[in-house]
Amino acid sequence: MPRPSKLLPGLLLLALAVFAPCSGALAESVTFFPGTQYALEVHFLRGEKPGPTVMVQGGIQGDEAAGFLTAQLLSRAKVAKGTVIVVPRANPPSIHERKRAINVDLNRRFDQDYNEFYEDRLARVIRFLVSQSQALIHLHEGSGFYDTVRRSDLRGPQRYGQSVIVDSADPRRAPQLERAVRQVLAKVNEGVTPKDWAFQLFNMDTFNDRSRYLEQRKSLTYYALSRVGIPALAVEVSKNIPDLSWKVTQQLKVTALFLRQFGIELEPPRLGPEDLKAYPSRELRVLVNGSPLTAQTRTIRLDPGKPLDVRFENLPEGAAMSPVTAVFASDRPGFNLAKGPRLPLAPFQGIDVRADGVVLARAALEWKGAWPAAEAAGKPRFVCWLGGELRVVPADGELDAVQGDQLVLEGVWGSRRDEVLNLKGYVSRVGKNDGQDAGQEIILDPNSFIPKFVKHLENGDLLYEVVRETPKEPQAHFFLRVKPRVVTELTVRDQQGRAITLEWRPGKALALPPGRYVLEELRGNGPAGMVQFFAGRRPVGVGQAFIVAPSDEIVLRQATTFAEIGKMPVNSVVSEAGRALGY
Repeated sequence: MPRPSKLLPGLLLLALAVFAPCSGALAESVTFFPGTQYALEVHFLRGEKPGPTVMVQGGIQGDEAAGFLTAQLLSRAKVAKGTVIVVPRANPPSIHERKRAINVDLNRRFDQDYNEFYEDRLARVIRFLVSQSQALIHLHEGSGFYDTVRRSDLRGPQRYGQSVIVDSADPRRAPQLERAVRQVLAKVNEGVTPKDWAFQLFNMDTFNDRSRYLEQRKSLTYYALSRVGIPALAVEVSKNIPDLSWKVTQQLKVTALFLRQFGIELEPPRLGPEDLKAYPSRELRVLVNGSPLTAQTRTIRLDPGKPLDVRFENLPEGAAMSPVTAVFASDRPGFNLAKGPRLPLAPFQGIDVRADGVVLARAALEWKGAWPAAEAAGKPRFVCWLGGELRVVPADGELDAVQGDQLVLEGVWGSRRDEVLNLKGYVSRVGKNDGQDAGQEIILDPNSFIPKFVKHLENGDLLYEVVRETPKEPQAHFFLRVKPRVVTELTVRDQQGRAITLEWRPGKALALPPGRYVLEELRGNGPAGMVQFFAGRRPVGVGQAFIVAPSDEIVLRQATTFAEIGKMPVNSVVSEAGRALGY
C-alpha cells in the first residue's frame, strides 16, 4: 500500500525545516521546453515565511477555459507563507485548438512514463513539479452538474461540474482530506446562488476495483495520491453555467480556501470586471514579414519561396489573462508559426491569429512573384529546418543532428505540391498515421521511434530514413544521422567573480564547495539552450544565480524532452583546486 498523505494540523503534517527560508516574498516564472510548440510556463510564488509547497494547475484539457483562467489569475497572488507552484496552461497546443486532446488526453498519461507524443513530455515535467509539492489542486471545467443519483441528463453521477473530486476518502490514504473538503464547501456554498449550482464532494473511490471511474487511475490526482503520497483534489466548475466570470470567481475562491487548509498564507487576487471583459485582448499586434495583421486585415501579400517571419509584438503591460497566442496557416493546422519556421514552397490560402484558441484575425494570402523552379535534371532536393536553421539535403544525402534537436520537414524544392514526406518509424499525430510528417515539429528523441526503423551504427550514432511518398512523384529519400547529446564541461562564477570550469562526468562527484554561483556556460556538441541545468531540483538558466548545498546534485536534462542527460552529486569536501581558490 502506498504511504499515506502526511497532513498538518489543519491539513499538512510535514517538517517545515525542509523549506529554506526566503529573504522576502518572491515570484518568478520558468519556461520548460522553450522554443517548442508546447512551451510550458510555470510560476513559483514564494512567501517570506517558510511553509509547505502546494501545486495548482489548470489547462490540462484545452476546452476547459475556466480552469486555465483561474490558474492564470492565481499567478498574481501574494504569498506570505509557503510556496505555490502555479501551472496556468498545462497543455498549450490543446488550448490553441480549444480541444480536450490533440494526440492523447494528457490527464490519462500519469499511470506510466509514456514517450510517444508531446503530451508525454509535458506529463514528465508535471510529475517533476508534483514531486516537489505537499498537495495538489487541479482545476477543471466539467459538463453538467454532479449528483450522487441521476436526476436529469445534466445532473447525476456521470456529470462532473460543480464538484470537488477526490480519489479516496479513506483516512489511511488521505488523512483529513474529506473533512477539509466538507469544510471548504460549507464556506463557499453559503454564497452560491442559485443553490442548484452549489459544489458537492465527489469521491470517485478510484482505489476500489469496483469503482465506476477506473480510468481515473491514469489521472494526475490519482498519481499524486497513490505514487507521491500527497493529498490531491480536482475543483470542477460546470460548462453548462454560461457566466465565465462567475465560474472563475467561484473556482478562485475554492482554490484559495484549500490553499489555506494546506498551510499557505496568501492574499488572492480579485477578478475585476475589466479582466474578462477585455479577454482575450484585442490589442494583439502581429507582424507577418513586416506587414501588420489585425482584425481589419483582409489580405496579406507574400513572396513565394521566402521564409515567413511571424511575430507578436509585446502585449501591453498587464494584458488581460496573459493568453497563449498562435498564428496558424490554413494547410498546417496545429503548427504555430509564431514558434516555428516556415518556407512556403507551395501556395496555401490563409492564416489566422488566436489567443487562448479564440480567433482574433483571419486573412487571405496573395502570392506575388515566381515560385522556386524545380531542378531541371538530377536528384530532388529536400528542404527542412533543423534547430531553426534552414537546411537543403540532396536525395540520398545525410543530415547530421543531435538527440533532442527540433526538425521540421518542409518539402521538395521547386515542387509546388503538398509533398508527403515520411520519417520512417515516427508518428506525427495519433489517428493520422498516413505517412505525412511534413509541416510538424519533430523532436529527435530515439525513444519516440518504432525501433525496427532505427539503424544503430557502431559509433553510437542512429540512422533514420526520410522517404518521399507523394502520389505520382518518383520516390526518393535522405537520411538523418543523429548523435547522442554530449556535455563536456560547464563554467560557473563564484561570489568573488572568479570563473570555475568543471568537467562534466555523470556519476562522478562534482568538486564544487557550497555557496552561491552564477551559471556562465555549458559546452558540448550543441547549443547550450538545448540543455536544461538543475541545481538540486531548481531549474537554472545561463546567467542566473543558484545555491549549492552540501547534499545537492547537479542534473542536466534535454531541454526539448526533459529526459535526463546525467547527474553529478556535489562533493562538499573542498578539493585542492578549491583551496587554491581560497575556500
